[in-house]
Amino acid sequence: MAAARTLFAERGFASTTTAGVARLAGVSEGIVFHQFGSKAELLVAVAADYGRGLADAMFAAAPPRGQPPSADAMLRAAFAYVREHGALARLLKIGHDPSDTHGARQASRSEIVAALARGLAIWSAAGQLRPLDPDVTAELLFGLVEAALIECFVHGDGRREEDYLRETVCCVEGAVRALPPREN
Repeated sequence: MAAARTLFAERGFASTTTAGVARLAGVSEGIVFHQFGSKAELLVAVAADYGRGLADAMFAAAPPRGQPPSADAMLRAAFAYVREHGALARLLKIGHDPSDTHGARQASRSEIVAALARGLAIWSAAGQLRPLDPDVTAELLFGLVEAALIECFVHGDGRREEDYLRETVCCVEGAVRALPPREN
């Protein structure tokens, strides 16, 4: 996985070969095919691992169970993760042939959305967030945060990270916070 992650990030999907991955990993190419089936499935596995890593980083920054979530802390962790693993993030967003990376993008997205939905369900049930549909809200928040990360690190050079982070935090907090009681 580490060898594939390195080569996909450095060379892209089209220029990475399973032979190159095997050589860098110090294993036979047959082992790569035995474990993953194909180069496309290897990319899917790498992308799912990336998604789990990003979700783990976000939830490691979350307050202990029983306390309200911190959009700022969790998003800072997400931005830091993408900053540190940016080459793979660019690969998953921009491929020469979109069909090459579609399954990988979906695998990464699924890992992150599932983790968000679990967290949102817990926080909403505990009354720490407004009542919400955790699955729909997770999908929408993923779209918002993904767009901010792509603009900041893929289309931009990361220099406006604090600006993107600040605005993303405001949007997320506005989306999940309980509304104050309405006055009649």
